Amino acid sequence: MRDLGIQEFPPDTNSIISMIKPITIFGNHAILLVIHTTKVALLITLVVLFTLPAYAREDLLTDMETKALVLNKQGQYSEAVNTAKESLKVAEEAFGSDHPRLAKSMSILGLIYFSQGKYSDAESIYMQALKIDEKALGKDHPDVATDLDNLALLYQAQGKHTECIPLYKRVLEIREKAFGLNKLIVTTSRNRLGSLYYSQGMYEEAIPLFKRTLEIQEKTPETEQDSVVATLNILALTYHAQGKYTEAEPLLKTALAISEKTHGQFHPEYATSLNNLAGIYKALGKYARSLQLYKQALVIRERTLGPDHSDVAASLSNMAALYFSQGRYDEAERLYKRALVINEKVLKPGHPDMATLLNNLVVLYNTQGKHSEAKHYHERLMSAWDSALKPESNSLPATQAEKPYSGRVYASKHSRSFHRRNCVDLTDKSEDIIEFLSREHAIQDGATPCQTCNP
Repeated sequence: MRDLGIQEFPPDTNSIISMIKPITIFGNHAILLVIHTTKVALLITLVVLFTLPAYAREDLLTDMETKALVLNKQGQYSEAVNTAKESLKVAEEAFGSDHPRLAKSMSILGLIYFSQGKYSDAESIYMQALKIDEKALGKDHPDVATDLDNLALLYQAQGKHTECIPLYKRVLEIREKAFGLNKLIVTTSRNRLGSLYYSQGMYEEAIPLFKRTLEIQEKTPETEQDSVVATLNILALTYHAQGKYTEAEPLLKTALAISEKTHGQFHPEYATSLNNLAGIYKALGKYARSLQLYKQALVIRERTLGPDHSDVAASLSNMAALYFSQGRYDEAERLYKRALVINEKVLKPGHPDMATLLNNLVVLYNTQGKHSEAKHYHERLMSAWDSALKPESNSLPATQAEKPYSGRVYASKHSRSFHRRNCVDLTDKSEDIIEFLSREHAIQDGATPCQTCNP
């Protein structure tokens, strides 16, 4: 396979059986009793439902949905699904089979399926919710946009990018029409579509969206400066990907200045802008300046994020790639292996960053004629790709099988997604942002990972 080139991760059994039989019979009775009790409890709930005023019915339903999310958070996955399904029955009895409130309950169940990696179940329930809302509210209602957004996030989590784009475009159109161009929820939708375009190499489609977001942010005094920095970085990266380095450099310098003014130099966001600017200088052949910035970013990340963070591994890999381009193979090898040790701790085998790092090691050793070492890492690379292509298991939550990001994550009070701190989709004011110690905490709280920053 062609290398991709350096990239920027017996006793008497009868007597035993006779002893077990009474226990089995008792167990069967116990199970039947539990099932009967559950049915009675649901029946009582439905009977009481009709004695309550409308606002109390809504409160009861909300309590059931909250309970389902809490059970999911606690790892009681079957109980969470069952409780969410019960809430569907309550919603249908209370509001009817074609009411938007039923669609909302369906979205909760879909979210739980999604968080457990049961993508086909989530898609089915999301589609039902969308159908109800489109019929009851019209195809241009904001709730329809939310349904479409849920579907798009689900498809993106599965790598179905072709299906995502038209959904995100429709979401943006609906929200712009409903809320105007400057609302936070519209900015989030615009950035999400732009980031998807960027990830697919559709740079000409991405740039107008990022520039529009930046223009709005610069004209809105209450905009969080971290959001401006994130937009500057992603726009600069898009120009970088096109080879438009002169357009990218001033954007990154502006991002650096804002980050330093907001947080000081020892902050992860400052390091991100340093890292990106170093990439520009490398592309321009300014290796000394590039190395200086890479080293500065590495020091900041090690001190603020810890030595075993995936961003530290990224800094090491970037420096290694710079050394490789200069023919400094021993130094490149040392840094690549340090990065590999970190990524083996914090990333799943099939993670793109792991694959990129392994490929870079293959290229490094082949370049030096060390074909035995290259073969070793090539075999690991093939294994990593095989792992990435394996379908998700529906028996356990995907979040139990992987830890692609080890840092704190952040979520908006107005969204179900969680992000890295500098994600372009995280555009809320600081008081509207919830901080989680880890991605696992966020997922247990019912949130889903952002597909832009891949926390």
